[in-house]
Amino acid sequence: MFKQLKSYIFQNRGRLNLHTSLVSDPSYTELDDLHVMGVSFKETEDDRILFRATVQADVIVKGRSRRDYEEDIVYPWFSISFTGILRCGLNMVTITSVGEYSKEHFSKEGALSQYLIPYVYSKDLDAHAEKFLKKYCPKALETPMPLPIKEVLETMCLTVHFAPLPDGVFGRTYFNNATVDIYDRDRNVVSADIEEGTILVDPDVFFMRNIGSVNNTIVHECVHWDKHYKFFELQKLINPELSSISCAVVEEYKKGSGGLSEELAWMEWQANALAPKILIPAKTGRAKLNEILNTLTRAFSSSSSKASIMELAISEFADFFKVSTMAAKIRAIELGFDQAAGVFNYVDGQYYPPFSFAKGSLKKDQTFIIDRNNAIIESLFNQDLTEDFKAGRFIHAGGMMVINAPKYVTVQNERAELTEYALAHVDECCLIFDRTTRVSSHYDDSFYRICFLCRDADSKSFVEAKFNPKEGKNEDVQKRAREMAAIAAEARRVSDVLAEIPSSFCGTLDYHVKRRGYTNEKMEERTGISSRMIQDYRNKKDAKPTLQSVLALCIGLNLHPSFSYDLITKAGYNIMTASEEYLIYRYLIDNHHMENIYMWNEKLRDAGIPQQLPKNGNKMTAPEK
Repeated sequence: MFKQLKSYIFQNRGRLNLHTSLVSDPSYTELDDLHVMGVSFKETEDDRILFRATVQADVIVKGRSRRDYEEDIVYPWFSISFTGILRCGLNMVTITSVGEYSKEHFSKEGALSQYLIPYVYSKDLDAHAEKFLKKYCPKALETPMPLPIKEVLETMCLTVHFAPLPDGVFGRTYFNNATVDIYDRDRNVVSADIEEGTILVDPDVFFMRNIGSVNNTIVHECVHWDKHYKFFELQKLINPELSSISCAVVEEYKKGSGGLSEELAWMEWQANALAPKILIPAKTGRAKLNEILNTLTRAFSSSSSKASIMELAISEFADFFKVSTMAAKIRAIELGFDQAAGVFNYVDGQYYPPFSFAKGSLKKDQTFIIDRNNAIIESLFNQDLTEDFKAGRFIHAGGMMVINAPKYVTVQNERAELTEYALAHVDECCLIFDRTTRVSSHYDDSFYRICFLCRDADSKSFVEAKFNPKEGKNEDVQKRAREMAAIAAEARRVSDVLAEIPSSFCGTLDYHVKRRGYTNEKMEERTGISSRMIQDYRNKKDAKPTLQSVLALCIGLNLHPSFSYDLITKAGYNIMTASEEYLIYRYLIDNHHMENIYMWNEKLRDAGIPQQLPKNGNKMTAPEK
């Protein structure tokens, strides 16, 4: 580096800005020392590595001034680019160029960290998965197929052995030769010498605590070999004893514990995130699920709900690609099949029936699912929900918070369940929660969600569901719940009143007048019917008021529509026929029962009904305006 930089400075001394206030026109330059200020790395498709060192040089300059021959020192910055082979050490290192330093904009394409770990971003995961498959199994990108694991291993020159591994470790990849314990064919533990490129898998510990599969674990280790080989080659230069990476659940790596914990956790995130996308590539996965859904829809369209069809589809999808059902579900959601969120939901130790919702109802990190513990916490301590729960407007059923109304909830064997209608319209009746999945104080949902696990499964341990009152759909559902509760309360009130009302017309009229606290004189004022006739109507069972007089009594008492129809029926009239006049009467009863008789008469005139209310009472005169 010193030699190359010295030559570069000498050859370019005329155009380099090396002058100082003391030596304004240097005639002599000499490199005295250099300091490496930073190094950036780029990966290649082979074992080569490209890196660029940013150096600060100590350059002595000399030149004649007005008074004497002066000497000074300057500190220019330069870039020195290298290439080398990183395999069994760093070999064939070559300086490819030297130049003046210029601050480059960071490019993630092919960039490596200082530990030679590639930069992988969540939005680029499918692109990285496609790149992996183009390299090791291109046919999987052309036709939907379960990934041929053996072929991929052969192409990568990797070997798999089943072995007993420590608790929490589901796989281990060896980058050096080693002697380890493995299982033989009879499941006996034997010691064996293995070569680099060997993957050990614990058959008893499936990926992510029994929700993944052996296939996912093997592909996970393949990602380590493909993406992180350079990391281990670098580490072997520093620490020759390092031979493998043990893949444990990510919370085993604690931030701030020293060593390479954060780098190991970062590599685990990458392998966990890429493995399911390699097993189910985006293009072929989307095509296969569409094919499955179309076939099932044609076969069961008349006999099954959309949610049931989606559940069958996800099961078949998982079987086809040989992944876990949960992996298939989350991959389907990632591929745009948002209805998959309504199937295979395991809450509070049991699976609940599949459900459907309007497309676009759920945003990122949102769920309808909430376990019992979170439901209790939210209902007790979330002020935006407490009142609704105390009033009984919502109930926890089917792993969701649903409006407590017969339309949406039914009770079977003393347990609340969602009705068929509710299961097909959960966005109409269930609250949405912001989901934060946290397995430790350091690693949150970004690891699990991007990987492939929707921790609705075993949500007690992993999902923290928070109610967001500002979510528009929640506002709609709460408003609907309150309206339905008000309607239900009014229905109960009307039902209770109807149960108390006498069976006769006179008894019913007398009951309502007393319930309102009106006198006969007050009724005359409100109906236009004389107080004496009102008295007769209240006491004589043989009284025969005209229909118009009964209608005048209804509006005079501002009776609820149910009470009006009850009174009209007991007076001996049926206005439920298709007569135009009766349609207008029903319209007034149903929609304007809180007005007064003058308003009704005005509306009757506008509708072309010449007969005003009442027919056989006193002459009505409208109040002065």
